[in-house]
Amino acid sequence: MNSMIDKAAKFTSAASATSAAGQLLIVGFDGTRYTSAIGSWFKKIRPSGVILFARNIENADQTKTLISDIVKLAEDQSLAPLFVCVDQEGGRVSRLPKEYSPFPTARALGEDGSVELVETSHAKMGRVLADIGFNVDFAPVLDLDTNPVNPIIGDRSFSSDPEKAGRLGRAAIRGLRSAGILTCAKHFPGHGDTSLDSHHDLPVDGRPAGRIEEVELHPFREAIEENVEFVMTAHVIYPGLDELLPATLSEKIVTGLLRNKMGYNGLIVGDDMDMKAVSDHWGTEESTRLAMKAGVDTLLVCHETPRREAVHESLKRMIGDGDLSPGEVSARIGRIFAAKNRIRI
Repeated sequence: MNSMIDKAAKFTSAASATSAAGQLLIVGFDGTRYTSAIGSWFKKIRPSGVILFARNIENADQTKTLISDIVKLAEDQSLAPLFVCVDQEGGRVSRLPKEYSPFPTARALGEDGSVELVETSHAKMGRVLADIGFNVDFAPVLDLDTNPVNPIIGDRSFSSDPEKAGRLGRAAIRGLRSAGILTCAKHFPGHGDTSLDSHHDLPVDGRPAGRIEEVELHPFREAIEENVEFVMTAHVIYPGLDELLPATLSEKIVTGLLRNKMGYNGLIVGDDMDMKAVSDHWGTEESTRLAMKAGVDTLLVCHETPRREAVHESLKRMIGDGDLSPGEVSARIGRIFAAKNRIRI
């Protein structure tokens, strides 16, 4: 048994509800420099990871220092290695400091169609991310570009063709991983055919289950074959799969489809719990409970709002009350530590 799995077992057996709840969270925060306020909430929540956005990034040196300070804090709190996450896709979804040249959109790479170009481009992107201090990139996007009026996916997708999207998605995963960056296939089971942006509304994809499973899921199957470390769920309702709940909150989709039917054994992360597709329709406690019962391993709370602490409190209650059993907590923490075992220290 390797040291990280040993560490996971020891952590699980010794963890309080507070510490265990924190391990099920990746959180965002405000500011571009380490402050005592950051130290205070970090020590309280004890998250498994942090995620940085443009609001945290001024330039390369400042970002490296900020990440280094937070990683040191995690080490002091016996929480290392820490997931240090970013959404870096290329094109309009870029978090890189201004010193770095922009990377092409997935659509541009898909139009070229070269597996080698995608792998090379993502390897270069990964080296930049690793140099700054990141170790997780919530990429690649594996949604299919099937709806021309989709306001959120569009050029973030490699293709409308599932075979091409799967092939290029695998190349992107290999490229990022070659630089030591953990990868994430998103947004399961596919956000490409919606006409609403889940940051602001609750989209519904009304196509039949057979179409979704045969076409939209193909790139995700390819990513699973490539041993992708994370799969991120979509805040989208798919009535053909679950009439009532969006994927992130659906046990039918998360556990029934992704975990059991597709055989995915890695980390399942829910999209940001601050997004209005969830936050406007389910309360914080209910959405947290549903996501955990659905089978999500790690929740994202990307903004420094009261919801961040509220989700942590909801997780603590679930663990303390036994609504999330010791076995369920242990399985999640085991998968988290297994992913952390892939981080290059």
